[in-house]
Amino acid sequence: MASHTSDVLSTPELLEQILAELPMLDLLVTAPLVCKPWHALSLSSPTLQRALFFQPDSSVSVSQRIQNPLLVKLFPPFFVCNTGSHPISTLDAIMAMPWSKAPDAFRRADASWRRMLVTQPPTHSLVVRQKFSSIEHISRRQGVVNDLSLSMGLLYDLTIPFLDDESSFRVLWHGESPHDSAADDSLTLSLFTAARWEYDGPERTLDTTFFSAAASPIFIPFGEWERLCSK
Repeated sequence: MASHTSDVLSTPELLEQILAELPMLDLLVTAPLVCKPWHALSLSSPTLQRALFFQPDSSVSVSQRIQNPLLVKLFPPFFVCNTGSHPISTLDAIMAMPWSKAPDAFRRADASWRRMLVTQPPTHSLVVRQKFSSIEHISRRQGVVNDLSLSMGLLYDLTIPFLDDESSFRVLWHGESPHDSAADDSLTLSLFTAARWEYDGPERTLDTTFFSAAASPIFIPFGEWERLCSK
């Protein structure tokens, strides 16, 4: 019996099938530590790389797109399902993420979460809508980032610089925006900022420990500001 088990585990094709059934976190963190062959297989196997959302999975139809289950747990403010009219994730929501308990691990430039696709199959277009509200008027502008396979690193780096205690955001997933359908190949990042007044007290911004060491400025081709209404 032991010999049979050993034969199975030493056969790459069979081992690959077994590892592919592991919970995602175990496949990412635990399995590669068992031995060098397991570590090598986890890096070289297209099947396991797809299971870890490191490579696109064309076997999943666009209409049945799957969110990355590990990212849902690690970055909950980005995966809130809500079809209300206003962004709902705030500075406090970011600071309450698991990141706050292990900032050094998350901030690393080579942290694996940065390379992970947010969905399978990948999203290739991100619509960024920004709305600004002051005592005088409400304005908005929009930009589209195309030709990408949307990773969590890109989505995070795009969002974080906009956040302070007067800002909030929401990711509109496929089918949640009134302008798209479940089969649409774009996501919408909705950002809302209110003007700050002196009586609001000192400005509160996101602690630098929540910025990734690999973050770099990302160009968003915004259009002109459009005034929606005057107050």
